[in-house]
Amino acid sequence: MILTRLVEFAEGIDELPPSGYQPRFITKAIRLRGNGEFMNVQPVSGETRGKRSGQTIIVPQESPRRASGIVPRLIADNVNYALGKAREKDNPDDVAKRHQVYCGLIAECAKATGEARVLAIEKWINDGGPTKLQDDPSIEEDDDFIFEVDGVLPTDLPSIREFWISRAKAGAEGICLVTGKFGPLVDRMPAPIKGVPEGQMSGTALISINNPSGESYGLSAALNSPISLYAAENAGNALNYLLASSVHSIRVGRAVYVFWTKNPEGFSWEFLNDPKSEDVQRLLESPAIGKVSAIADAKDFFILAMTANVSRIVIRDYHETTLDAVKANLGKWFGRLELVGPDGQKGNPLGLFRLAVSLFREAKDMPAHVPTALLASAISGRPLPDYLLGLAVKRNLAMQGPYTEYRGRRRLSYERLALIKVLLSQHKEDIELKELNESHPDSAYHCGRLMAILERIQRAALGDINATVVDRFYGAACASPGTILGNLVNDAQSHLGKLRKERKDYHHQLRLEQVLSAIGDHFPKTLNLPRQGLFALGYYQQKAADRAAAAKHKELQVEGEKE
Repeated sequence: MILTRLVEFAEGIDELPPSGYQPRFITKAIRLRGNGEFMNVQPVSGETRGKRSGQTIIVPQESPRRASGIVPRLIADNVNYALGKAREKDNPDDVAKRHQVYCGLIAECAKATGEARVLAIEKWINDGGPTKLQDDPSIEEDDDFIFEVDGVLPTDLPSIREFWISRAKAGAEGICLVTGKFGPLVDRMPAPIKGVPEGQMSGTALISINNPSGESYGLSAALNSPISLYAAENAGNALNYLLASSVHSIRVGRAVYVFWTKNPEGFSWEFLNDPKSEDVQRLLESPAIGKVSAIADAKDFFILAMTANVSRIVIRDYHETTLDAVKANLGKWFGRLELVGPDGQKGNPLGLFRLAVSLFREAKDMPAHVPTALLASAISGRPLPDYLLGLAVKRNLAMQGPYTEYRGRRRLSYERLALIKVLLSQHKEDIELKELNESHPDSAYHCGRLMAILERIQRAALGDINATVVDRFYGAACASPGTILGNLVNDAQSHLGKLRKERKDYHHQLRLEQVLSAIGDHFPKTLNLPRQGLFALGYYQQKAADRAAAAKHKELQVEGEKE
């Protein structure tokens, strides 16, 4: 199904490579006159890859793709094949064989097409041109060449393309699983997929079978899943097109996502990557005011999640849905994520990467299945998996509170708490958790609030200290509040006494009594995983409310001084 959709998408794209061709990074052009006379070797420029300068040019792709075998590319190839020049790592006998088959392919093309420019290349080869260039100091071991004859690239000529297509079709035949038509099949996918994180630089295989355990009915390689050359090329080219486009792809950690639609109606990954408040607000309002997409066709939106396992692509997730459904689900997703910011003001919308990485110490620790689960929930409306709550609570414990470090500074993790809020509300949608809820029915929530109030009392009495009650006791209080919080409340009485003497109480005693009343007669002995999440949310929202109140108080003081 994935290949079918990719082929359908490819059929509507004009700028894909012609059959038998793929983009390659070319570093030098061997320039000849029409009579085969050598002119010069011209460096190609325009792009940089590492230390190499060159340009990506659409040239013939060898078939089958070469791994360890000797398979030449037509006209455009590397120093081994085009010049017979050995690199330091090469076996001279192998290099001689490569150059021989390359020259044979040039001769075959010249004879089949009668193309004057290919005849010029053949003449230059027969006159010893490659041997003369082998010791040229401008030639480097990692060069890839293309020929230019009288200012024209022979690989662009229609006759050469037709020759290469006809030559590639001389393989096995059968019924294609994608198109359902009888015709030539590929034993290896002709278009290597580039742009998948941690995949090979030369390209990663979408379909690959190279050991007996993966074969059946005596069919080896990709013939085990018979796909026509037409379908294989179009699917690979379409996927490369999507991966190369920032409009159609987004990378999150080790995973990459691509999407496409049957109709080019506006949709942007910005909704998931870097959402803007005004765009999200329009998305949230559209169902209420009746704004819907002009597209009502079933399954007009497709999204594919991939990672790489060295030389092979791993399909992580795939969805077929409608654009209207995606927009509606995204509206619900951002609505579920709404949470007061750490400063007590309305929080900004959160992108996929920020949410996923908030569950880990750093991005490199993030497994691919985590952002995949978030994306699936965002576009399909399915619930988030419960294991994410375990990751969030575990990270809170590691940080001694719902905090994160950013550029060496410790701050409240708005992203992680937004995820906790979504995970907790999936089965309790009647409970409002966007901001501080002093009437929340669960004592675990108020135990978290209590930790924030105790920390505020401690700071008011002692000022800046190296380790607060949260730094020292958050983990124990979150898991077993019954054994910790009572002692911390008793300790706070001495701080309150100090504040009363200095006339700096500022209603701390009243707020402490209010939250203790909300908890009830007894602190809960232990908290399970969801209630530990509630504990963190209570702490976070109390801190946010306190910061908002402090900012408001400061604002009123400034206004009073002005008057």
